[in-house]
Amino acid sequence: MASRDRTCCGVIEDAQLEARKRRASRPQPWIVRKFAIGLFFAVVGYVSYVYIGRVCERIFARDGGVTASIPVGVVFLVIYSVLLLLTLWSYAKVVLTSPGVARDFTNRTERPTYDRDGHPSHMTSDLRGVPYDQESTVHTYTSDHHQHIQGSRTQSSFTLQRDLRTSLSSGPSESALPRTVGTAIPQHPNAGHHRGSSQATNHSMPSHHITNTNAIRSPEEARVRDVLVNPEAPYVPDSIALPPIHAGSTRSRRREPNGVGSGQSRNVNGISRRPPATPILLPENRYCSRCKIVKPYRAHHCRACGTCVLRYDHHCPWIGQCVGALNQKFFINFLFWGSVSCWWTFGSLLGIYRKYLPGGASALEIPIAIALVGLFGFFFIGLLTTQIHLALNNQTTVESMYAKAMREREQVVLAREFQWWQFGAKQRTRRRWDQEWGRIGKEGNIWWLGSYRANWEAVMGKNVWWWLLPVGRCPDDGVNYPVNPRFDSQGRWRRREEWSEELR
Repeated sequence: MASRDRTCCGVIEDAQLEARKRRASRPQPWIVRKFAIGLFFAVVGYVSYVYIGRVCERIFARDGGVTASIPVGVVFLVIYSVLLLLTLWSYAKVVLTSPGVARDFTNRTERPTYDRDGHPSHMTSDLRGVPYDQESTVHTYTSDHHQHIQGSRTQSSFTLQRDLRTSLSSGPSESALPRTVGTAIPQHPNAGHHRGSSQATNHSMPSHHITNTNAIRSPEEARVRDVLVNPEAPYVPDSIALPPIHAGSTRSRRREPNGVGSGQSRNVNGISRRPPATPILLPENRYCSRCKIVKPYRAHHCRACGTCVLRYDHHCPWIGQCVGALNQKFFINFLFWGSVSCWWTFGSLLGIYRKYLPGGASALEIPIAIALVGLFGFFFIGLLTTQIHLALNNQTTVESMYAKAMREREQVVLAREFQWWQFGAKQRTRRRWDQEWGRIGKEGNIWWLGSYRANWEAVMGKNVWWWLLPVGRCPDDGVNYPVNPRFDSQGRWRRREEWSEELR
């Protein structure tokens, strides 16, 4: 038994870890998920009582020193009632409409495997695959002369060995390995002896595989690296040692057809954008180990609900369920009418309150109602702005976080590459990246439909009345979505030069 397991602290930590795992694997209790619905109705009931029973009633009764006329009170009451009705109607639709449960649209199955040389690859259940920072890595190539090469190799393998011997004899070079976003320049194999025993040991370990210098954070992220990016690529024997290449070699000076040397970046400053290379559309990358299904496109597992949700956006406690493909439209309707209702109530109550004479315990009712509707008004308008932005870009909250993470990592790379005052150089680098790849949120969005109008109609429908009223249904089936033609069939972003002519 390990020393840690024999201690009291070790036992407590293990128990806490097991408890967290059990909580993560179980959905939240029904009463917990629906508690916020009751809280919402309590707030609406209190504000309605103050607005109708205390304010409008005093206006009609000419009580409490109110100077507003009866017609003004009628107008306030009618407008508030209409807005309240539309808000509650939208809220009922989004609460009672299921977001779309993925298991109702697909069958349970075993984890898909990809046969690469007879070895199955076990994929992660996360739709995104490998995180962006772990895709942009530097590979250190080492050889193991003790491994026996089994079987016969193809002609391409012998050709590759001959080319590698030729480049090795021409001298090692680092310039042939282009620097990419999130990637550092690989060190010379002997550099490990000058950086401490740990790195020196790392270079001295024999291995016939390509070893990654970046740390792999979890077994799931390690398994996802087993994806064969290009199934049609020629087989490369594992026992071939890829030598380091130093500046001045023949390979580093060789020009490519596009005018850029193979050892040079497509950008003059030596760094290039590197989007994630994970084929996210493959079934291996869409398998959910909890639900035992291959998730449809854009589906995601909700831990609170304990199931996979179609076009998962987020879990909203105020509606007691997730926002997904089948109820996102009603959620936007609810946010719109909730925002209008809150700000109308806030403004009208604040204006009428100034006409009251202070005094009595009942005078606190109006300030409390004003504070509540103001708080909810900011909450509603923030969510509404976010949801409109996502709908116009045909993204979910989860998908937008991946794009945001990619932008943040590029900012870190630019900050490391340039001085803080070199704003022009950073901007020019971003423009070159956009010229080479396209914009991250537009051409780099796998679900981009070509225009904001098309994206909006894919969520809200083509009928203008559907945009305002909680009527209609989801424009799509929640399962099938057209893929941006700037991506390949497996979901990888391609360079602009690989697009069709009409897309460039």
